Amino acid sequence: MKSNKSKLYILGLLIALVTLSISAISPKSNPPKKRNLKVLPENISDDSLDHLMDYYKYALNIKCGYCHAKSKTNPKKRDMASDDNPIKDVARKMILMTNEMNEKYIKSINHPITDSSAVQTVTCYTCHRGKCKPEIPTYKD
Repeated sequence: MKSNKSKLYILGLLIALVTLSISAISPKSNPPKKRNLKVLPENISDDSLDHLMDYYKYALNIKCGYCHAKSKTNPKKRDMASDDNPIKDVARKMILMTNEMNEKYIKSINHPITDSSAVQTVTCYTCHRGKCKPEIPTYKD
């Protein structure tokens, strides 16, 4: 009789261990990130969005808090979807302006000197060059 109880006890432990192992190695489902994309494509992947935001930080030499407001529930974090920071709207307008310049003007310029496969575009860095506010160049003859 004791051997049957021992076998059941061991079987129960094995089932518990297998269940814990499976739950430990199975991917965790993260809650979907809140998004508030008004200018960028809705279907942009999280990785592409992160890379783009990293580029903006580089081009303007800023941190996330420059455009993104603090979370109302946890001030140590940013609420990336919030529109509470008006600078975010400025950034959206700058993205639209840059896109328009590239589509409307840059594409129409024929660059006979450069390789025809080369694509020249205006980017944030074109004007900002690592500065939050672009410096107006002074030209001397």
